Amino acid sequence: MQFIFFFAFALVIVTMYLAIRRGWGNLRVIAALGVCGSIVTMSLTMISQPNVRVDAGVIAGVLIGGAFGAATLAIAWYFQTQELRAKLPPESEV
Repeated sequence: MQFIFFFAFALVIVTMYLAIRRGWGNLRVIAALGVCGSIVTMSLTMISQPNVRVDAGVIAGVLIGGAFGAATLAIAWYFQTQELRAKLPPESEV
């Protein structure tokens, strides 16, 4: 079962990255849903492991899911702004 939740976690991360890069919606909504989705799916992944207590799984899920969500958000935002900056005409020298 933990592999299904981990696959869902990976799917959330990839979907969030693509949604930001392709501009599929409002950046704040995508970021909020993506980070919350990664926290939930990673918490479920951790809880579904046989030797992990529920409280430890939730704490680890929040930390790991939040970190991966924030890192994905930062990377996608960085590349998106670089792409938009490259499309702007060069500034004329004064």
